[in-house]
Amino acid sequence: MSQTTRHPLLGIFLCLAAAASFACNTALAAIAYREGAAPLSVLTYRTALAVIALFVILKVLRVPVMLSPRRRYVSLALGVMLGAYSYGLLGAIPYMPVALAVLTFYIYPLFVGIASWALGRERMTWPLAGALVVAFAGLALALDIGGGTLNPIGFAHALGGAILITILVLINSRMVGGGDSRPVSLHMLATGFLSYLACDFVVGEFPLPHSTLGWAAFLSVGIFYAFSIVSMFVAISWIGTVRTALIMNFEPISSVFLGTLVLGQYMTPLQLTGAAIVVGAIVFTAWHKMRRIA
Repeated sequence: MSQTTRHPLLGIFLCLAAAASFACNTALAAIAYREGAAPLSVLTYRTALAVIALFVILKVLRVPVMLSPRRRYVSLALGVMLGAYSYGLLGAIPYMPVALAVLTFYIYPLFVGIASWALGRERMTWPLAGALVVAFAGLALALDIGGGTLNPIGFAHALGGAILITILVLINSRMVGGGDSRPVSLHMLATGFLSYLACDFVVGEFPLPHSTLGWAAFLSVGIFYAFSIVSMFVAISWIGTVRTALIMNFEPISSVFLGTLVLGQYMTPLQLTGAAIVVGAIVFTAWHKMRRIA
């Protein structure tokens, strides 16, 4: 029996937990911001914790963490891009509701599909083209573009993050190649952490929360993020990359729920409809790709 079919049901639940945990991490970051923290300090802390957690897990599993020189240098370079796209997402949260920031960021699979078609790596089908059009129409509804409530700074952050992760995915699939992705991700996270640390020194400050609630949220961000990273890789080893990517679309749904329940960031019925359209289109795209690969 193959490794990706050994624990299918458990892998699905673990992947759902990882997606919900990513959403919790984002919602808690918003609370930490309200209590005095800043995106850069939150990102520095959570990435450091993720590096430690992933390193320990790989050592316990006796997975070699060293890479060939080519893969190591590419991974380290991509780590800078990882740091930049993460800042794009968390940097959007002070300016727009968490659910809308995550939703905007999560259109990156559609960007990957468009770019892959433009580069001649994949062919464009009518179902995928239709899903793209529907997704962007849904995003326009969710963001309430015509209502004048969209914050351009927040939108630019989230959209920039989506574009950067699209580039990262395209380069990663081409240059890093096959093999175990966990050591590659460890190198990328480590570079992202060092990039944040360098920015902290340049900025000359490391804003921290000034209340008990803020500290609880700040510390929890790192715990949820580290859990998400580790759980996602375990899920990949159990159910495969494509299925994991499909299930991870539960994160925007969780963000809508947490944004309402925890942060009081309510969305209008029209915005909720748009959000549902976007998530549905992204899920359809991932499902369509999974069928083509199977």
